[in-house]
Amino acid sequence: MAPLDWLGPAVIGALVTAFGWFATYHTDRRRQNDRRSERIRDCKIALRAEISCHLPRWNMLEADAHIEQMAKSIRDGVRKSPPFTPFVPKETPNPAFLAVANEIQILPGDVIEPVIRYYQQVDVISQLAEDMRTEVYAGLEPDRKIAVYRDFIELRLQAARFADDAIAALEHSSDDT
Repeated sequence: MAPLDWLGPAVIGALVTAFGWFATYHTDRRRQNDRRSERIRDCKIALRAEISCHLPRWNMLEADAHIEQMAKSIRDGVRKSPPFTPFVPKETPNPAFLAVANEIQILPGDVIEPVIRYYQQVDVISQLAEDMRTEVYAGLEPDRKIAVYRDFIELRLQAARFADDAIAALEHSSDDT
């Protein structure tokens, strides 16, 4: 065997190995991209479903009439013992958002802001609802109690607008941005 006879098989072997690395890398990369795209779609579907479920509780057709009726009840209830205080239920948890929150960065950029804005509003509503369930709120003067209740309803109406924005962003964004 001549001193350079091994060069041909070595070069062919090296090329086959390099091609194998290249093919493995691209196959793995494609698999990772497919999994990422699937995860993005799953997150968007879950968030859209959760926000859509919240939407009916935020929409009030006759918000002004409701606030005025509640104001009348609060004012009329001053003479009762204990004074009338509107019942404010606890807000429900947000399991889809909690599951996605630690990896929110995988969502398309045009989705993150409206989704975060919506869930921040939900958090503000939840915190105010907790405050309204206390003795401090129950003991407020009627006008202050009415003002807080009005703010509560206005926050809920704003949540409906933010929900619409978030749903639109989730529906119209691409999965690869």
